[in-house]
Amino acid sequence: MIRHTLSLVAAAVLGLSAVAAPALAAPAPAHAVAQSDLGVQVAPTGCTTWVEWVQEGSNSYFYGRGKAQCATGRYKVKLQCRNLQTGVGYVVYGGLAVNAPGTATATCYSGNVAEGVYPVEDPLPTVGVTGCVSWSEWVHEGTSHYYGRGTAQCDTGTYRVQIQCRNVQTGQRYVVYGPVVTAPSISTTTCYRGNVADAVSGVPA
Repeated sequence: MIRHTLSLVAAAVLGLSAVAAPALAAPAPAHAVAQSDLGVQVAPTGCTTWVEWVQEGSNSYFYGRGKAQCATGRYKVKLQCRNLQTGVGYVVYGGLAVNAPGTATATCYSGNVAEGVYPVEDPLPTVGVTGCVSWSEWVHEGTSHYYGRGTAQCDTGTYRVQIQCRNVQTGQRYVVYGPVVTAPSISTTTCYRGNVADAVSGVPA
């Protein structure tokens, strides 16, 4: 009888200990390790550009050639060219992209000059309007009527050309806009008859 009583007391004490024992705390979760996104494109930096005159072939035709070299990034080169006989401007992209510090090269059409040289990020950004260049021209339409014409071209996005025009006789200034286009197309428009284009830019549409 005494042994049975002691057994019951021992069982009760052990059961109470099991209930009263505090539960072990769960281990703290491991901290997440941040990793850089290696797919993020970084724009080229530390870029230098220059223009050269080169002769190709035996026909005495000279070309405006432009080059770009950057300290970081991957890039192509874009030239803003002009035909000096007609006054018409246009854009030429270099065909091959290079990694820094390589030199990207492009050449204008036969006999034309390179007025601007620009490094272009490769691959191109996917958001926004970037890499816009613009220029003005004098154009002759009709009988002795000249117009100031402006053109804009961008690497990415949707945009249109904006021209700040001026009537040279009255001094009046006004703004005109060209058609909306998507890169890399050009947007072009003209001031009123006989007026000049003082400033030309590409603006988001």
